[in-house]
Amino acid sequence: MSATETTGGLAKGQLTTLDCIAQSLAVGPVFSGALLGGILAMLSGGVGSFVLVITAIGIFALGRVISEFAKRYSGSGTVYEFIARSLGKRPAVFAAGSYHAAVIALGGGGIGIVGGLLLRDFLGAHAGVHWAWWVCSLIVIAFLFLVNTVGVKVSMKAQMSLIVLSAVPFIVLFFRVVFGSSIEGAAGNSWSSFNPNNVAEGGSVFKGIIFAILMFVGFELSAALGEETKDPKKSIPRAVVSTIVIIAVFYVITQYTLAAGSTPDLFDFAPMAEGYLNHFFAVWIELAILLDVLAVGIGFQLAAARGVYSLARDTVLPKALAATNKRQQPIGGVITVTVISVLLMLLVIVKHGTGLVPEAPVDIFAFQNAFYGFLAFSTIGGMLICMVYLLVCLGALKL
Repeated sequence: MSATETTGGLAKGQLTTLDCIAQSLAVGPVFSGALLGGILAMLSGGVGSFVLVITAIGIFALGRVISEFAKRYSGSGTVYEFIARSLGKRPAVFAAGSYHAAVIALGGGGIGIVGGLLLRDFLGAHAGVHWAWWVCSLIVIAFLFLVNTVGVKVSMKAQMSLIVLSAVPFIVLFFRVVFGSSIEGAAGNSWSSFNPNNVAEGGSVFKGIIFAILMFVGFELSAALGEETKDPKKSIPRAVVSTIVIIAVFYVITQYTLAAGSTPDLFDFAPMAEGYLNHFFAVWIELAILLDVLAVGIGFQLAAARGVYSLARDTVLPKALAATNKRQQPIGGVITVTVISVLLMLLVIVKHGTGLVPEAPVDIFAFQNAFYGFLAFSTIGGMLICMVYLLVCLGALKL
């Protein structure tokens, strides 16, 4: 039989270390650094760079734990298999339920909503198209469904392409802020954001760390690809550790860019790109955030679908959900995640209303109401995954 096994279950031996890194980068460094970086700076009292360095050290230690598990066990069930092997099936089922509910909430409800909001605003600002956010959300959900059914190799290539395209304008802006001439009102190059003694009133390092941990959630997603990777016991540990380093560096870069380059008028990345670079880069940054959201959705839904597949194969869920399509993708899991994504979007509509008719101009209140839905799903999902991380650590201690 060839290196790529094609008889039953998921396709074997398709993916490389780079593919696994692409999957773990579904944590969404561009999206998190751009949209959540300002919140982190506020919560930490202006020392977000210091908070990210401290958080990255802790996450790196957790990554080493998960890497050790991945060297021993390389199925498609991610933390379910890790905890089942160390603490037993009951804690594993609880952890798997929590973990995959969180992944679906983040990659389904959360990404479907925020992706729709960003797509709507981008089309409205640059194409003159004014669709309701929920219409755009359905487009995003449909896109994620299609990508995750055509083949895991295609999914990985799509993720990596979107991530690279997304990161470029932020890196260019960073070099312009650091090495170019300063703009009036900007703090300029300084180590103040790395100094914990500079915490502004109302902020704290502790609050910043709690929030920063949520920005790293998902770094272990490559473990879901164990059965489809050529050498999972080497590729997945390398992907987990590499991802933590990559996103930590990117987060520090974006946080420092805000601290050194922002002004009262240029308070966010797109306005900063307009002021420091040109309009092209400002539009690119807006598009980059949208593209990274799509990459996040691909990765989280891919992992969630494989989690459903793994649980169904072990008869924890109905056996029918372990179905695969002719491309050996877990179609039962993909359909399940897609249906739940639509239901979560409908839940937000029931709570906050449809917001806008297609012809209406941008309504900030409708945007805020839908964004609250995204924040709710993201916060719940992030906290559930942090709880699962704790169980993984307990399992490591037992081993």
